[in-house]
Amino acid sequence: MKIRDGAKRFSRQIILALVMIMSLGVMACSGDSSATTAAQDQTEATEAQAETTEASAEETEAQASEVVEVTPTYSLIQNVYNWGSNYSRVVIPVSDPASLDYLDADSYRVSVERFDVENNSLGGGERAVQAVYRSDEQGNESLDGSYVTLVMGVGASSTLASPYYTLGTGLKAWATCNYTVENAVTGDTWNELDAVYHPDEEGFDTDSFTDEESGITIPYASYEPATDSESSPLIVWLHGAGSGGTDIGFVTGGMMVTNFITDEVQGIFDGAYILLPQAETVWMDMGENTYTTDGSSIYAEPVMALIEDYVASHPGVDPDRIYVGGCSNGGYLTMKLILDNPDYFAAAFPVCEAYQDEWISDEQIESIAGIPIWFVHCSADPTVDPSATSVPTYERLLGAGAENLHFSYYDSIVDPEYGNTYNGHNSWVYSLLNLCSTDFDGSPVTVDGNEVTLYEWLSLQSK
Repeated sequence: MKIRDGAKRFSRQIILALVMIMSLGVMACSGDSSATTAAQDQTEATEAQAETTEASAEETEAQASEVVEVTPTYSLIQNVYNWGSNYSRVVIPVSDPASLDYLDADSYRVSVERFDVENNSLGGGERAVQAVYRSDEQGNESLDGSYVTLVMGVGASSTLASPYYTLGTGLKAWATCNYTVENAVTGDTWNELDAVYHPDEEGFDTDSFTDEESGITIPYASYEPATDSESSPLIVWLHGAGSGGTDIGFVTGGMMVTNFITDEVQGIFDGAYILLPQAETVWMDMGENTYTTDGSSIYAEPVMALIEDYVASHPGVDPDRIYVGGCSNGGYLTMKLILDNPDYFAAAFPVCEAYQDEWISDEQIESIAGIPIWFVHCSADPTVDPSATSVPTYERLLGAGAENLHFSYYDSIVDPEYGNTYNGHNSWVYSLLNLCSTDFDGSPVTVDGNEVTLYEWLSLQSK
């Protein structure tokens, strides 16, 4: 599609010819020098006006004949929700972004076909368009933008909205999502992907660390706080099994870890460093991509080396306020790290942790009884049995005299914003949103008589 406006311009030669005729007429009617001078003045003035007219006409012609390409391309906006990431918006260039024909949600039909890495179909269908607004090319609202952005429906069970699919190994993989956007009123179609934007994840930096001893490389995302404090805590979060791989986007967009870098959560800690390591396989890999049977992991020492290296290279990190947490596989590694390094961390918050209680000796329980720990789990977890992991470990720690010990234990996990009920394994929804505030018996957790949430409690812990 192209926008072209025609423009007429007068030839300068024609204008000048008319001027000359007028001048000759004046000279013929008046035989004196004053008439001649007047004619010459008139000629010069008219010629100057002709030049101005020509310049203006040329500028108008240039503007009018300028070709503005409105291509059949689209861009996608990927946002992070409580359940993970969805493609929430599609951005398209249009010929007249102020026209109601382009700003009416009912005028559009959006469909998508999804494919795996081998180009096998993952299915397809239509996405509901809920709203339309004028924007820039990245979907930001703009009153003078040359684009419009279509807001689409999202949801935890919306496969069509997901940028991922799950491999047989349990890891995520990017789906190829081919969108077609049609406007029934204008007849326009957009079906060529231009770009994908990740506004929620932009705050993270990404890098990798290679452990010299094992040779294992750990990709990671990180965040440095904007604070005037001389030192700030470090929060290490360890992902679940589904976010492993070599694309850190599976970590930053796999669940609501973006909440760590919001103003609200950063405010609780008065600024906090965030470190999000990634396993190429799963944290519970005991070697050759085999799930551990004794609690060992090929990643435990490399991740610890990464944490120590990060702290050493960031002097703003307070070494007395390093916190570690994670969910499922990451909850397992949280337990593994504090068991192997009981004097290093100021606190831990394992979520639906998969470290089998039978792997922990009484001596190890004694060694971590003094570490502030807040467990989070759901009794209806179908993936990690709390009766074999977090519950008996919690009870043993109580028996060992642990005093700063808490456990938010839920019957179900319900999305606080969308109302959908999750698989009972997804207790990280509550922890990442900082909704955990009750203890094992349902009573509120308090510090100095004040009720606190998980992150508020965490921010108070120091060695």
